[in-house]
Amino acid sequence: MKQLSFVLLLALLVQFVAAAEMDCRGYTDSFYVRVLDAKLRPVEGALVRVMFDRGTSFGEQYFVTDPLPTNSDGTRYFSIANQGTETRKIDCRIWINATLGNAKATKIVTANSHGQFIDLNLNVYLLDVLVDDQNGMPIENATVTINGISKSTGKDGRVRFYTPPGLIDYLASYYRGKESGKIYVRNDTDYEIVLRRHSVSIDAVDDEGKPVEATISIFNESFPMINGHYETEAFGNTIEGNISYMGIEKRIEMDLDKSNTSVVVFDLRPPSIQSTEITVIGKRPRMTIRVADDGKYASGVNVSATKVIYRILPLEAGSGWSSATTFAASLDTFVSDFPELESDKTIEFRIEIRDEEGNTAVREGRFVMPESNVETTQNQAQTDKNSQILYIAIVVIIIIVAVYIVKHALGVGKK
Repeated sequence: MKQLSFVLLLALLVQFVAAAEMDCRGYTDSFYVRVLDAKLRPVEGALVRVMFDRGTSFGEQYFVTDPLPTNSDGTRYFSIANQGTETRKIDCRIWINATLGNAKATKIVTANSHGQFIDLNLNVYLLDVLVDDQNGMPIENATVTINGISKSTGKDGRVRFYTPPGLIDYLASYYRGKESGKIYVRNDTDYEIVLRRHSVSIDAVDDEGKPVEATISIFNESFPMINGHYETEAFGNTIEGNISYMGIEKRIEMDLDKSNTSVVVFDLRPPSIQSTEITVIGKRPRMTIRVADDGKYASGVNVSATKVIYRILPLEAGSGWSSATTFAASLDTFVSDFPELESDKTIEFRIEIRDEEGNTAVREGRFVMPESNVETTQNQAQTDKNSQILYIAIVVIIIIVAVYIVKHALGVGKK
């Protein structure tokens, strides 16, 4: 067996050497390339290229044809011509290459030293695809794409491909719907793709749930959403589109196996700043901000985008806005801590609250830093002293009244 293989290899080498040595200037050649699958059946749609020495004394020595697909009988006809040149020796070899997906085959022949048919074998198998709905009814004119090749199903809902073994991606689409997936091929394979028919309902509303007159772009068409509503029928498990309203565009992607309804919200109202409260700890002001983002579909306050800036009046040369340290104390409350500030200074501030859609609420204001804590403490001490005197006076009065009542009661008893 080893001796036979050696003899065949030697014969092939001799053939190539002879091809290189022979004089084939100005030759013409024609032939059919026939592509066969792993079971020696004709393969339709394989791409075939031919490369040969074109024989010119200028430019590239070798010419490569455009890739041409094989016919239903797996063949492709080629007619080539060498122009001949006296400046160099002509290479009489012809390279033939066939591809389908990632399957490839190459054969080298000598000009005018081959049969009418030149066979190339690809490691591919038949893949028969049936496209139907959930009731088993075949779907005609569905488009199935495998290995970059798209074909339409016939009346029986079937379409045939040749594909290399392995895990193959597919895309099937029909009438406003599509489905994708993978097929494992290791031999001739039959595969069913079920494009389920769905009734699709899409609504466009504002953050309060009120319908908006938006426009939907879907299935390569655009439709007005009357009273914020659109409905249709679609096949497959996925639909995609865009909805636009007041210059805002939102993308929709629906997995129909999970849900056939969708609500698209256009939140156009900013959150509101309900109240602000200033307290002073030492010489450090603290601002407590209460906010709200009302609405059934409100996007909510963006915590990281909330900020408070301030500056001290009157402005001095080179002074500007500074940022207070702001953090969320709860879902609807933010706290901003300022650094130590001088007494009796006027502080101008600006609050910015933003929701997840980018709508922004702003409040500006001023507050005056109170007097120093020493004075505040003295005032508080005086107030406490006055309160103590008042309490003592009340107690004395109560005791006097009580003594009087007791004496009066005893006097009445003696009588």
